Amino acid sequence: MALVNWSLSIQVTGGPTVSVTTNPNEVQATDRIEVTIKAGDKDKIVMLQPEPASGIHLLLIKSSYYGADLTFKVSDGQKDGNTQVKLLGPQFFSGGAVGLFDVSPNQLKITNNSAKDSLIEIFIARDATP
Repeated sequence: MALVNWSLSIQVTGGPTVSVTTNPNEVQATDRIEVTIKAGDKDKIVMLQPEPASGIHLLLIKSSYYGADLTFKVSDGQKDGNTQVKLLGPQFFSGGAVGLFDVSPNQLKITNNSAKDSLIEIFIARDATP
């Protein structure tokens, strides 16, 4: 078992700061994935996890490039989700937010319609047993 902690701080210039910190969260597995999505790649599959979404405690997706032409959708391996998410900035899902996807995110299918390659980093904390 691993213990995962995370914190987030949002600061408005000249305004308030909002911070969130979690207590240690016990997870069975963590994975860090780094993959280059080349310019022009369509639905490049990145495997996330074999279990249902309920087993994911945390999912972070970040990129070396952000823009409306870099997108992802989730897939359970059989069916793709209906929502294509634009990577306009880092994506962070925790506390059950992964359940908002319309299919279990066993895979990400990433499309890069930009003219430059993008290095995608994914961190996932999950249960390894159903």
